Amino acid sequence: MEIWESGLVALMNAEKKSATEMAKLIKTLTLTINVLDSDVKFAADHWRKEPSNQFWRRTLIRCLSALAEGTLGLLKNITPDSAKFFDVNLTEKDIEIATECRLHTKDGITKTSPKFLPFPEKVKETFKVFVKAHAAEVVINYEDQGFRDLCSTFEVRNKLMHPKGPFDVEVNDKAVDAAERGMKWLDVTLRSILAECGKKLPFHKKVT
Repeated sequence: MEIWESGLVALMNAEKKSATEMAKLIKTLTLTINVLDSDVKFAADHWRKEPSNQFWRRTLIRCLSALAEGTLGLLKNITPDSAKFFDVNLTEKDIEIATECRLHTKDGITKTSPKFLPFPEKVKETFKVFVKAHAAEVVINYEDQGFRDLCSTFEVRNKLMHPKGPFDVEVNDKAVDAAERGMKWLDVTLRSILAECGKKLPFHKKVT
C-alpha cells in the first residue's frame, strides 16, 4: 500500500511539474505574440495618421509579416512539448513541420536538412500540427479572403526585403487594404486556435 501511495504521489508531482512547464511555455508564447502584435498596432496607428506615407506603409507590412512568421515559429516550437504533455503521437511529417528539419539516412549515416514550405502551406501545416498536438479540433476557413490577403501581404514583404527595383519598395493602396484584412484574419484565427487548445490545459484561462 505504501509503495502504491508513494508511486501515486510521484506521478502527481510529475504531472504537476509538466503542467507548470506547459504554463511557462504558453506564457512565453502569448507574451511574445503580444510584443509583435503591439508593433503592428503601433505601425497601423502611425499609418492612419499619414496614410500616404510610404515609410509607415512599408513598416506596417514588415510588422504584420513579422507577427505572422513569428507566431508560426512560436507555435511550432511548443508543438513537440504539447504533444508529449497530451500523449499525442506525432508522425515523422508532423515533426518535420514542427522542427523545419528533415531526417534522411544515406550509407548508414543519418543527417538533417532544412525543410521549408511556401508561406501558404506553412500556415496551414503549422496550425494543423499545433492543434493536433493539443488533441483539439479547430475549423479554419482558408477560403476566406483574409487568408489570401495574408499570403499576398507576405509576397509584398518579400519584395520589400529583396527588392529588384524601385517599384518593389512601393506599397500601394491595394496592398495596404489587403494587409489590414490579412491582419484581421490572422488575429481571429489565432484567437480561435489558442482558445480551443487552451481548453485542454489544466490551467486554462479564457483568451482575451
